Amino acid sequence: MSETNEPALKKIKAAAAESVVDTDKTSSSSSTAAPTDNDIVGHEVNDQGEEFFDLTGKKRFTVRKWKGKVLLDIREFYESNGEMKPGKKGISLNLEQYKILKNLVKSGSIDALVKKHGGGDV
Repeated sequence: MSETNEPALKKIKAAAAESVVDTDKTSSSSSTAAPTDNDIVGHEVNDQGEEFFDLTGKKRFTVRKWKGKVLLDIREFYESNGEMKPGKKGISLNLEQYKILKNLVKSGSIDALVKKHGGGDV
């Protein structure tokens, strides 16, 4: 990354972090009841009991716990002996990182960059 882009990146991160704080404050006044399986549309459960969404055949978005922390994992899978196994290619986000990403999606910033780079409307 060039030095000229660093201040812009810092502004984006700060704005996203502020919106995380604002979102957390407003959501605390809403119901704190845990969602049920009826609230979660389109998810599956793997052999280890981890819940995931199939993105495109061999890519999954998995919500899981590791060492007592909730992680959101986007990963490629491969088939071995009729069983789907996680590959090395992927990323795990902690809750703070996920909230920043979620707010960037909600704000339209990511869609705007996709469009700017020729990805059309998403």
